[in-house]
Amino acid sequence: MPQSKGSSNQLDRWLRIPMIQVAAFVSPVQSSDDRSRNVHQLWFQVSESVTFPIDAVKTRMQFGTGERARFATTLVRTVKLEGGPALYRGLQPAVLRHWVYTASRICLYEDIRDALAEQTGSDGKSASFGIKLVSGFTAGGVAQFIASPADLVKVRLQTGRGQYSGVFDACRTIYRGEGALGFWQGWRPNVTRAALVNLGELATYDQAKRIVLKVSGFGDGLATHTMSALFSGFFAALCSTPADVCKTRVMAGMYSSMTSCLVGTVRSEGVRAMWTGFLPNWLRLGPWQFCFWIAYEQLRIQTTGQGF
Repeated sequence: MPQSKGSSNQLDRWLRIPMIQVAAFVSPVQSSDDRSRNVHQLWFQVSESVTFPIDAVKTRMQFGTGERARFATTLVRTVKLEGGPALYRGLQPAVLRHWVYTASRICLYEDIRDALAEQTGSDGKSASFGIKLVSGFTAGGVAQFIASPADLVKVRLQTGRGQYSGVFDACRTIYRGEGALGFWQGWRPNVTRAALVNLGELATYDQAKRIVLKVSGFGDGLATHTMSALFSGFFAALCSTPADVCKTRVMAGMYSSMTSCLVGTVRSEGVRAMWTGFLPNWLRLGPWQFCFWIAYEQLRIQTTGQGF
C-alpha cells in the first residue's frame, strides 16, 4: 500500500536524526559543504562528551548522603583519588542513550504539539504555552523510558557500584544478577526527571524562541537560538534536579523507589537536599542546550529550509 504524503513526511522526520548521525561517521567528506554538515551532525555527541565530566561530578554529589558536598570539592577529590579518566566513566552508555533519547523526544514533541494544536485550530509553532508544556513532559517521559537501560548502566559505572570493568561487564553482571527487568530499575524517577527536563527544555526553548522572534526583530538565526537555549538550560535544571537526585539514588541501589527516596532524603537531609547538584546540573545543561540547539537548528535549516 503506498504511503500518503503526510505519513511519509512524518516517517522521514522520525528517521532524520539517527540517520544523519550514522552518515556523519560513514560518509566520505567530498566538499567543504559536506564537511560542515558532518560537523553539525556530530554535535550532540560532542555536547554530551564535553559536558560529561560535569555530569559525573553531579552524580557523585547526589550519590553521597549526609555531608553537603560541593562541586569543586567533589571534582578535586575524584581526580585526586581516581584520576582524570574517572570523570569519563560511563560515557559510552551516555552517548548511546542520546542516540535513542534525543531523536525520540524531539520528534515526539513536535508530533504531540502539532496534534494538540490542530485540535484548537492553530499550527504547532503558534500553539499555547500550556500545549507545549504537556508536549514536552510527555515526549521526555516516553523517550527516556525507551533509553532507560543505557542510563542505568551509566549511573552504575559512575558510582562504582559493583566495580564493573566496563560497559559490557556492567551489562552482563546486571543481566545475570537482576534479569532483563533490572535494566529498568529506577525507571520511574528517571522518566519523571526526563519529563521535567523536557517540560523545562523543549517547551521553554520553543516559547522563548517565539517571544525573541516577536520582540527582538532578530531573524531565525544564531542570536535567537543562543538566547532561547540559555533560558532552556536554566529552567530544565530547575525543574529536573529533585527527580535527578531520586533517579541517581534509586539506580545506584540506595533506595528501592522514588517515594522512599523522596521521603528518606527530606527526612534525613532536609528539602534543600532535593536540589543537590543543581549547579553542576545547570552548568551541564546550559552548555549542552547551547551546543545542541545551535547545531540542530542549523542542521534543520540546511536540510529542510526551516528551523525548530
